[in-house]
Parts: sequence; structure tokens; C-alpha cells
Amino acid sequence: MVSITPFPLLYLRSSCYFLLLYHLLRYRRKVVRDNLLKSFPEKSSKEIKRIERRFYRNLCDLGVEIVKLMTVKPDTLAQRVRFVNPELIRELYDKQRSYFAAIPHSGNWEWYGKLMHRVSDHKASAIYKKLSNPDFDAFINRLRRNFNQDQEQMIEAQTALKTLVRRKDLVNAILLVGDQSPRGVASDYWTDFLHRDTCWFYGLEKMARLLDYAVVFVEMTRMRRGRYEVRFHLICEDPKTMEEGAIMEQYVRHIERFIQDQPDNWLWSHRRWKHSRQVA
Repeated sequence: MVSITPFPLLYLRSSCYFLLLYHLLRYRRKVVRDNLLKSFPEKSSKEIKRIERRFYRNLCDLGVEIVKLMTVKPDTLAQRVRFVNPELIRELYDKQRSYFAAIPHSGNWEWYGKLMHRVSDHKASAIYKKLSNPDFDAFINRLRRNFNQDQEQMIEAQTALKTLVRRKDLVNAILLVGDQSPRGVASDYWTDFLHRDTCWFYGLEKMARLLDYAVVFVEMTRMRRGRYEVRFHLICEDPKTMEEGAIMEQYVRHIERFIQDQPDNWLWSHRRWKHSRQVA
């Protein structure tokens, strides 16, 4: 029922869900408030609450927009996402350069994944973490695939490197959502992020170096309800020329700048800071 709802009514539904999620269920309110307070110590309580409310409105919009993928037409979706500088990606293709499209949980990363094949002639795929429920995992995979239902578009994280090595003769564009909280082990990348010592999956940089992939930061901004802009930032074209840790550091700084500019457009409800660095 949500999926077949026309867009104007879809956001009316979302507003109702906001009232339920924020005021009645109070979904992860403590987590969100704690994350915001520690990330923006310079902001007043009034500013924090305004960001918090806007975040929950965006979260509800995001939810109905993802469900809408079940029935939305490709051209309809494409009209709602504007690519500001696609020439950066097309130049990489002209040079026959594969790349990682590194995107945080901002804007609508699911919509971007459905449209990234339209930017250039790269072989577009996404790395994902398999869900524990096999039926739901299969459903989400079908939802995320391109409209041509390419079975190889989704690459499970455990087999990602092996799969990409096998596809070394293709010019690939690989989507990677890279701001989840890792396991908190010694191999993680640690750096200051939003006033806190924060660990990151190091796989983005490791795979870029091993496979000789360029790395592009995808900045997806919500302009208004159901309308987005995507801007690409080249982190590196030749990863082997970068110092150790430089790719991850630039990626983190891009995310931090984006969050500071658009604080309500990041996924504050996830428990990002679960681990502390072990100092010997």
C-alpha cells in the first residue's frame, strides 16, 4: 500500500509516521540525543532539538521512499535525483578506471544505488552485508538491484575482494556505504570524528590499493522532500600514490564536513560510537 501511494500522498503518510515514531514510540530518542549532544557541543539545546526533529522527519521520508522502490518507474526516480558533476565519473570511464563510490548514510543512499548505472558505462554493483533472515535478505536484494535485475549487482561483503578480482577485466563502479561501526579491532582505522575518537572499517582503502581503484566520495543532499542532488568528490585516482591512511582520512573529513553543513541528513539513530581504542 505504501509503495503504490502517489508521491504527494506518500509524504502525508510519512508525516503521520513521524508523529508515531517520534512522539509515541520515541524510537531511539536517547541514542539520537546523546549522539547529537556529543557531536555538537557548541550548539544550544534548542538547536539540538530542531536538528533532532528534522532528522526524524527525514528518517520517515527515507523509509517510505525506500518502500516506493518496489513500484516506482526508472524515469520517475531519475527525475528526482540530479547529478551535479557526472563528468567526473565519465572521465574515469574514458580512462578505463574502475572506482569505489564511497557514500555515508546520508540523503537516500538506496535511491543512489538504483541510479548509479545511469551516470556512466561502468559495471555498477554494490557491496552489502548479508542479513540474518534469508527471506528478508532476498527481498532487500531484489529491491536494491537495478531495474534490469542484474544478478551480479549485489556483492556480499565476505566475498567482495574475490569477486572483484574475478571481474578485473571489467570497468567497475562499486558502491560502498562506509560509515557503519566496525568490530573495534586493531585493524580498524582510528581518527578524530565529530569530537570523538572513532574507528572505521579499513576495507575501502585496502581494496582500493589492492585492486588499483579510484575512490570517489558521493555527497547526496536532500534539497526538499523527494528531491536530491548528488555531487562527486575525487579522493584519489591512483591510490598507490597516497600515503598509508590518507584515503580513509580524506573520506572521514568529507563525511564530517557534510554532517556539519547538513546535520539532520545523517543517520543519527545508529550506535556509531560503540568501541573505545585500546591503548597499550
